[in-house]
Amino acid sequence: MDQRNLMDRGPLSRQSVVASFFYSYRDGEQHTNHCNMLRSILYDVLMQKETFFFHFQSYYRQAIQPGTRFQWPYNSLREILHSIGDHPAEERVYIILDAMDESEDTNRRDILRLLCQLCSTDSKKPCNMKILLASRPIASLMYHTAQLAKVIRLQDVNEFDILKFTQSFLGSEIKLPPDILQRAADYIVRDAQGVIVWVQLVRQQLLTYAEQGLTPENILVILKTLPTTLDEFYNLMLTRLEQSETQDINDGLKMFRLVLFAFRPLRLAEFHHALAIADDFDAEFSPSDESFEDELSLDINKHIIHFGGGFLEVQGGSGAFLPCNVLLVLFC
Repeated sequence: MDQRNLMDRGPLSRQSVVASFFYSYRDGEQHTNHCNMLRSILYDVLMQKETFFFHFQSYYRQAIQPGTRFQWPYNSLREILHSIGDHPAEERVYIILDAMDESEDTNRRDILRLLCQLCSTDSKKPCNMKILLASRPIASLMYHTAQLAKVIRLQDVNEFDILKFTQSFLGSEIKLPPDILQRAADYIVRDAQGVIVWVQLVRQQLLTYAEQGLTPENILVILKTLPTTLDEFYNLMLTRLEQSETQDINDGLKMFRLVLFAFRPLRLAEFHHALAIADDFDAEFSPSDESFEDELSLDINKHIIHFGGGFLEVQGGSGAFLPCNVLLVLFC
């Protein structure tokens, strides 16, 4: 979620305070900790509006200990944010929190209660505070936001788009007959929960089985055995990679190294040529065009799909002037 979108909506928005934080368990404890979230949010607020400074003063004086490194206590940060909601002057404050489901369980309920309190409709408060919170479905979030009117469920918004996409690949690519296609589409739309990435992963798996010549009924049975969450799906894909033949694993690891540790996204042609270079530093390597071409894959796109285990994808334009990039596709 880009806070610049809010800042581009006219003079009133540009005068508003916009603070944001993105939870991410992939980036470690600093990005899942609620205390760090509060510090980041309050820093953004104070940097944009110095008039909020008096909310910090008393709590800072209570927390500071001479001769020791200062560290904001969680309770103090929480109370400061709560007091900002009671700011005596007319202000508009937007707080954007993304991926709440990736935050730590400790204090999550307390944070959700605080956010709901800040969003309470009290016309007597001159400070207008809005909270924009994005998250996968989690029980505590659904419980605390049940009484709020402005809750947008992803599956309610993009269900039609997922249905059209699903019907398209089940018919044109998997080639299911109409009766089985409808049953498969209903199952996918119901279990997708609005997550288009999950649908794409299902598509890739079903294409693999369709290419093996399985019957439509068998494909439907396999569909119902596939994981229904992204985490489980990624684990399945990794397990299949680990169970592959040794050469497959080595080629897959080489692809991941090239994608993950390159200075920039590699063009498809660069990636194709890099794969043809031997990993063994002691191996003899002939620079002749003929010998090098012998090591090139006949179809680099299929090569990436097979050895990348579904984690790698070619994205970008097509043609000489719109080169493609090979990217790691891991959305959560």
